[in-house]
Amino acid sequence: MKELVKITNLSKQYNQQEVLKSISFSIKEGELFSILGPNGAGKSTLISLILGLAKADRGEILFDGRKLDSDSIELKSMISVVFQNSILDPDLSVKENLFLRAYFYTNNWKEAKSLAKQKLADVQASHLLNKRYGVLSGGEKRKVDIARALLNTPTLLFLDEPTTGLDISSRADMWQLIHRLKEKYHMTVVLTTHYMEEARDSDNILMLDAGQVMAYDAPETLKQNYHCLTLEDVFLTIIEKGREHYECISL
Repeated sequence: MKELVKITNLSKQYNQQEVLKSISFSIKEGELFSILGPNGAGKSTLISLILGLAKADRGEILFDGRKLDSDSIELKSMISVVFQNSILDPDLSVKENLFLRAYFYTNNWKEAKSLAKQKLADVQASHLLNKRYGVLSGGEKRKVDIARALLNTPTLLFLDEPTTGLDISSRADMWQLIHRLKEKYHMTVVLTTHYMEEARDSDNILMLDAGQVMAYDAPETLKQNYHCLTLEDVFLTIIEKGREHYECISL
């Protein structure tokens, strides 16, 4: 598969603390890619750099073979993100939230309404159109958030902890939806999650700790390389790498 994103020797400091330490990896076109790591590992900083919300101190980010920086308006228009904390207005209806944002892309109210309704239908949430966003359940809000992120029909979609706070049934429903949308729009999807079982379907996994790449490979390869039965054990082995001997136990 073709490389969509290529990261080379990327570094970032905040308050003289190196948050990312010369990391390198690539994300291939059309894959499901997971970024795992404990709090403070550098996941949020990495995503901010790729989204162009922050500037790297060193290193390079290529998107579709072209350098991605704060001035790359055309390239950034091909990227979207669903944040863990929604950016939609809880006091507005779903319709008002989506119509306003769709207008930014169409500059035409008729087209904006059609676009918003189409994306809401894609996430199976057309019945929420006239409801106030703030009264929706967690699963309903997440569907509307994804509809918002699809308004620009992105090539690359970031999902930041997409199932946090959802019950088991809603989480399963959300993942069926994500896989369906990925196939429909031929998107590359990048996931950050604390749920190891959600990363098992990834094509590749990047594990970060203290701003460094600790592992980067396919899930099955990681389990084989670390002689573990589960991704949970791989993760714990890497995070507890200071131990000379760690016995993997299936959770």
